[in-house]
Amino acid sequence: MKKQTTVVMGASAIAFTLIAIDILPHPHFGSDTNLSKISANNLIISPAIAATTRIPNGQILNISGEVQLQRQDGRNIRPTAGTPIYPGDKLQTAQNGQITLQCADLGIKSIKAGENQLNSCLLASDKSKSECNKNLINCPDRGDDKIAWNNAPIPYIISPRRTKLLENKPTLRWNPVAGATSYRLSILENRAKLNWEMTVNGTEAVYPGEPALKPGVKYRLIVEANTGVSSESPLVEGDSEFSLLDEKEVEAVKEAVRAIEQQVANAASRKLAIAQVYLSANLIAEAIETLESLPAAGVETAPIYRTLGEMYRVRSQLMPQAEIYYKRAMNTAKPDDIEELTEARYGLAQVYSSMRNYAEAIQYLKLAKDGYQSLGDLQMVEKIGKQLQDAQRRKDRQ
Repeated sequence: MKKQTTVVMGASAIAFTLIAIDILPHPHFGSDTNLSKISANNLIISPAIAATTRIPNGQILNISGEVQLQRQDGRNIRPTAGTPIYPGDKLQTAQNGQITLQCADLGIKSIKAGENQLNSCLLASDKSKSECNKNLINCPDRGDDKIAWNNAPIPYIISPRRTKLLENKPTLRWNPVAGATSYRLSILENRAKLNWEMTVNGTEAVYPGEPALKPGVKYRLIVEANTGVSSESPLVEGDSEFSLLDEKEVEAVKEAVRAIEQQVANAASRKLAIAQVYLSANLIAEAIETLESLPAAGVETAPIYRTLGEMYRVRSQLMPQAEIYYKRAMNTAKPDDIEELTEARYGLAQVYSSMRNYAEAIQYLKLAKDGYQSLGDLQMVEKIGKQLQDAQRRKDRQ
């Protein structure tokens, strides 16, 4: 029996997102089971078990052979890298199949060939998302944020922003400015200018490590293009700050990473699991960088792309980047990936609302509403109905 190592860090829950893929009817697993022979004919949805009323408590890291995941409401899907699992899900493998998964507590589990197991990961609480409401001054999903995310021609900070850092030599990235041939970089340390500057020609650089960045200090990267525009131009205080983990937190992260390296043989699966370790420690920059390396390694799945969209939109509040990844998720998802397409369309609608592109927001909200209606998720149908009314009012005032 394979030993399970579990490492828990901090109070933050991992942001496993709702993703689905190929929808299949209910096969009976046996020694001669071949999932490729089963066609997608029936979809059973139970409105009583809506997706939004449940919180994912794990994700699929890797699959081999013939495998299947059965949702608690009876739907059967074929999982891929990044597919979330929920309490009550059943994981099934044929005689040539195997599944490696990661629980929300970061533990790694394997399901061997010919097994039929109920999801045994512990329950997780979702503390990763904050809902916008009328009492919030700045609500990017509603278009209230002071940043005009319409691809303003400024070198806004892409990374690091709104994140903790594991290392003190972070990669610095910013938006390219048309006509700019050089950029001057500087860093604020607790609102005072750090004794460091660098001028580069591209849109990426690595901080050299001196002066040393310290835990417990708030930093902010400032980029000034030689055209005269600056990353500071439209920003509200605190929008792009970052800080370092302390020594104890760093060791906890490294311990979790070592545990994953010992248990997960597949390189791409290791990266997917390690990205969740980073996310659980609010290492948003490292999590994004790790996930963005997966497509280059040949791992392109709709779940991974949509997770990147969520991270850029919710965590980093970078709408142009979120738009790119939501669209990639939609383009990568198969036509019958109803849940995945619906979630990506809903996320893209929030992006367009933040950009004040209410016509596009309304279009994707309608598509998402139809998708949730098909899935029997009446809670989301009602929520989107209110968002549509709000978006239409804002569009009429433009």
